[in-house]
Amino acid sequence: MKLMKASILGVWILISAGCASDPAMQDFPATAIPADEVAVVEKDMTQANADQLDVLAPSNFAKAQDALKDAKSGVKNQDSAKDILRNVSLAKAYLGKAREFAKVATSNMSEVVEARRLAMQEGGKDAFASDFKDADDDLRSVASDIEENKTESAVKNRSAILAKYLDLEVRAIRRTALNEAEGRVNKAKKEGAEDWAPQSLALAEKSIKDADNYIIANRHDTARIKQLSGKALADSDRLLLVNKEAHKGSKESGERAALKLFAERDKVAAQKSQLEAANTQLNRAEDRNSAADAQASAAAAALATNQEFNKKFDQARAKFSSDEAEVYRQGENLVIRLKGLEFNSAKATLKGNNFPLLAKVQGVIGDLNAKSVVVEGHTDSIGSKQNNEKLSEARAEAVKSYLESNTPSGSPTQYKATGYGFQKPIASNKTVDGRAQNRRVDVVIQAQSGGEQAY
Repeated sequence: MKLMKASILGVWILISAGCASDPAMQDFPATAIPADEVAVVEKDMTQANADQLDVLAPSNFAKAQDALKDAKSGVKNQDSAKDILRNVSLAKAYLGKAREFAKVATSNMSEVVEARRLAMQEGGKDAFASDFKDADDDLRSVASDIEENKTESAVKNRSAILAKYLDLEVRAIRRTALNEAEGRVNKAKKEGAEDWAPQSLALAEKSIKDADNYIIANRHDTARIKQLSGKALADSDRLLLVNKEAHKGSKESGERAALKLFAERDKVAAQKSQLEAANTQLNRAEDRNSAADAQASAAAAALATNQEFNKKFDQARAKFSSDEAEVYRQGENLVIRLKGLEFNSAKATLKGNNFPLLAKVQGVIGDLNAKSVVVEGHTDSIGSKQNNEKLSEARAEAVKSYLESNTPSGSPTQYKATGYGFQKPIASNKTVDGRAQNRRVDVVIQAQSGGEQAY
């Protein structure tokens, strides 16, 4: 502790040594605009006030305010830029000193500074303006002493100032939490609750006192405070209702009758609430069952679709010999790789002996009621990329044109041709056999989806 005090004192000595004379002032370039510089200082001053510099370094903060006031007046009166900027510079310099002294004050009274912040956060400054000003005046007095190298003032007055801010924080929390409940209790008293509903009055006052005591001991337990203050408010609301109902009978029996009436109403309300909760759970269970049924139906439909697709796939594969084509699945698509399709070298014109093979492809497209057909042309890597892409696209286009022209009128099938050149080889282009496999046309068939015969 002694070491910490010595360190704090050392910090203060360093600051005071650098701040004993007038602060060093900033020079502005000839292009500086006085009104803009004033606006910057105003923003800095607002932040300084939020940082509590007005109470932690009051002397220097006040000098900064005065200099800013003179600068603003100069702008308004169109004084020379030199005079305005001098006051701006002076305001900045005193703000800088204020921040340094505020650090020392905070080091000496960190608990006080935090207590003040929390009291403000809870609304104590507005709710109890006079008492808050009294605490601030005490803090400013100590901070002013620190600015004059009188650090013993902080040690002497720290506890008393801390107690004031802590009390303001508790009062502010209590006011927020219990003000409404206390207002209702006071209203009930004016309406004769002490005579007509003493039992309910005692219960409401006890709830308020329980919450009050808890706030004093546990000011930062917001969840529990909310719970207790909620009970106090509910009991004070019930007090008003019971008191009003009690006036319909006699002073001796009115409250008992009112309490019995409200107890019965509470019972009915609880039963209704339980019934609603049960209905909610039932509805949720029904929703879960409906969702499960929907998932099961979807799964069954998907299974049926997959089985039908597999059947169509097997039928399609059976149409072609191993020399004519390979048929396989690609996700939800069916791909026919036309091994028996022949073109003359570097040509894209279909030969007559290709037509029987393409007719089989046309039959598969019809069987699947295809939604779309993409004809993909591929080449080996012999030759330039540009020539191969052009050739592969021309061959794909030739096959696509044949299939499209032989599609029955009214068919939903959409056709597209794409040439990939040698971008998608299926074998090595370093061997004769590999290049032969890469020179191919693939027909990718997408079946109808949903209710349109999804296979």
